[in-house]
Amino acid sequence: MTFCLSVIKPEHGEVIKRYYSDKFITWEEVVSEAGKSHSSLRTWRNDFKTLLNVMTQHGDEFIRLRREALQA
Repeated sequence: MTFCLSVIKPEHGEVIKRYYSDKFITWEEVVSEAGKSHSSLRTWRNDFKTLLNVMTQHGDEFIRLRREALQA
């Protein structure tokens, strides 16, 4: 999860961290605090979930490719 947070825009990461760090906060409260539209933040959350899913399924391969790219 930490890796996924590190590769998204910081503003998006802050919203995601806020939502998932407090099990009592609602999505509507996060939207209100962020001062952005509900649809924008829902898109950010869905994109993050997609990235997390991809990393869960293909993380080892992705990390290997990333390391190779950084060494080149």
